[in-house]
Amino acid sequence: MELWRRIDQAWARWEGRAIVAVLLSMVFVASFSAGVRNLTRFDIQWANHLLMDMEWADSFLRKGTMWLAFIGASLATHYRKHISIDLLTRIAPLKAKYTMHALAGVSCGLITFGLAYAFASACYLNLTERPIEYEMLGDKGSMHVCDATPEQVKALEDFSRPAVFCVVRKVLNTVGIPAETPGSAFQIIVPLMFLAIGLRFLMQGIEAGVALSQGPEEMERLEREDRERLAVVHASVSGAPPAPRAGGDDPSAGGPSAGGPSAGGPSAGGHGGAS
Repeated sequence: MELWRRIDQAWARWEGRAIVAVLLSMVFVASFSAGVRNLTRFDIQWANHLLMDMEWADSFLRKGTMWLAFIGASLATHYRKHISIDLLTRIAPLKAKYTMHALAGVSCGLITFGLAYAFASACYLNLTERPIEYEMLGDKGSMHVCDATPEQVKALEDFSRPAVFCVVRKVLNTVGIPAETPGSAFQIIVPLMFLAIGLRFLMQGIEAGVALSQGPEEMERLEREDRERLAVVHASVSGAPPAPRAGGDDPSAGGPSAGGPSAGGPSAGGHGGAS
């Protein structure tokens, strides 16, 4: 389980960086497109030509919104902040709570794997469909414009090869993923994120099942870790430093913690009423 936690944490960091990159690129494209569109009001020729060349901007913003939604959903699953009906788990005893966590995690994981497979099949159909604007005739018949030689491209009038997409297409082809259009390439994020969500649900269920089999001490430990994790998340959002652990010494306080012997009672993190 420790190995999985490290992998999951590394994947979550990548997702966070991806969200920042996609959001910044969307802001830049939207702002630049709006600025160019305003310049066309003054009948500036280069602005008119540039606006015609930026026909892809609206599609990029739509696909970027889809990326933000699915990567955000995967991150919400990582932090266990996804939408859930947790009324019973809040009032149930610890053993019953982790039994429900195990069953729900495994069930949600399997269902999400099914969704990932269904969307992967639909995405594959879109990836293999080649519209007429990305097709040309070569010496050996029909071919994709990215597979054309520079001489073949020069022979066509008023045509330019989509250089950026051709590079992305070549990278995807090296890992066995066909991509005939930029729009279909953007859709790869859907089954990929469903797969990540399914893995997280499944491992959360397995972790709850393992804790259930190991007894109350392991379940109490997971409860404490979950509370500490939520405190860190809330502190990062609010900007306030997280509260010190209930069972440890707070160096900044200059003495033992409130849960220590000086408090005249058991610690707050023990098996008493706090659990």
